[in-house]
Amino acid sequence: MLEQVTIILVLFTFVAVGLSARLRHETTVVAFSTKRNSISAFVTAAGVSMTFVGGAALVNMASLGYTFGWYTLVDPISAFIGIFIATLLVGNFRKDNGVTMAELLSSNYPPLAFLIGTITSTVFLLITAAQFVAFSKLLSPFFPGIDPKLMMLFPALVVSVYVFAGGFYAVTRTDVLQLMFVLICLLLPMAILVLNGVSEYPGEHIRHSNAFTQMPLNLMILLSISILYIPVSQDMNIRAKSAATHRTAVIGFISGAALYVLIVFVSIYMGITLNHQGVALGDPESAFSYFFKTYFPAWGILPIIAGMAAIWSTLDTYLMNTMTSIAEDVLRRTAVARNASDRTLLVVAGGLTFGLAMLIAIFFFTILTLVLSALLIYISVLIPVALGRRFKLHDRVILYATLVVIVVIVTSEVLKLSVNPKALIYPAFGAAVMGSLRLFTRLRSLS
Repeated sequence: MLEQVTIILVLFTFVAVGLSARLRHETTVVAFSTKRNSISAFVTAAGVSMTFVGGAALVNMASLGYTFGWYTLVDPISAFIGIFIATLLVGNFRKDNGVTMAELLSSNYPPLAFLIGTITSTVFLLITAAQFVAFSKLLSPFFPGIDPKLMMLFPALVVSVYVFAGGFYAVTRTDVLQLMFVLICLLLPMAILVLNGVSEYPGEHIRHSNAFTQMPLNLMILLSISILYIPVSQDMNIRAKSAATHRTAVIGFISGAALYVLIVFVSIYMGITLNHQGVALGDPESAFSYFFKTYFPAWGILPIIAGMAAIWSTLDTYLMNTMTSIAEDVLRRTAVARNASDRTLLVVAGGLTFGLAMLIAIFFFTILTLVLSALLIYISVLIPVALGRRFKLHDRVILYATLVVIVVIVTSEVLKLSVNPKALIYPAFGAAVMGSLRLFTRLRSLS
């Protein structure tokens, strides 16, 4: 009973802090989604680390560590490299006024902006839905009488309310609180456990084999997507613009990368420890919760609270990103909503975000598949678009080339063609299309 009460109190604490930062006046989409030149390095680091930790880095990394062992380190290594690359782009982010990736990559060409906005909105919806599922899988062991899919409803609803009310202002305020929860409730007890030595597994369900499974190459490549995804992610763009100075943004990015690596390493270590101890898990995605219920039976609720904080932080960030993208890049581009106020656009976008993400979460009810699918879509489309912009192709040419790339990828998926590794082949195909168009354009100009 005490554990359930503690969880509920922490949830209300997050909500209270988020609502305390609500925007009190009529706002624009830009004011909703960024705070230009005002965020410190520490808050930037908290935001970067907690945005990318989330359900994938705690719940999933523990399960992948349980299954694949140290191969799982490919994720934090890739994320660190991706964030480092983003530091090299801070100047580009700060000098541009675009808030969304569609604005950055479309040069305000409406058809291309609408297409990119639709893609990014879909990606953010998938990641948001994954966080809904992560909440359920983390908390279900503590509320066995509640249907796991119903478990998603309350946190999803309350976080949607405070994100809608406070936007980026609320997200940044909760980032710091959530990082404190992770440091105190996760890293501290794990440090004590490691220093004292991990005891033998006290349970009865022991596997006969402790062998790890070799991670498939395709999965390893998918886990490396962050090298390509993070430098062109909307969140890094917003946080670079919101940092007080260029130097502040760079320090915040690198510090956030280091925190991310540390937190994810601890999560992977949990899964590896369970495997070494011969623990049999029916659902590997329960490794994070199971570890603490086993090794911290008296105060294991603390790391679970840390997991809630990490998932919550990613959830509120991607809720904001989704609402911003739908409002600015999709709804505003339609004839019906073109003259609507920003507040109206945000209200409609908020309702669509909550409803669609919840339906996706209920239908798929998985974490890793949703996250990896989202990142694959993102890099398969936006990397070629960014390359087309780099090649200075005409926006209309980039639009048609992107449509061709999307049609080819969708056809490949519908026909279930054997395309591996997708995380390399799909972006490479798009890059080849843009490169061919650049070559054709140059040859035509010479002739």
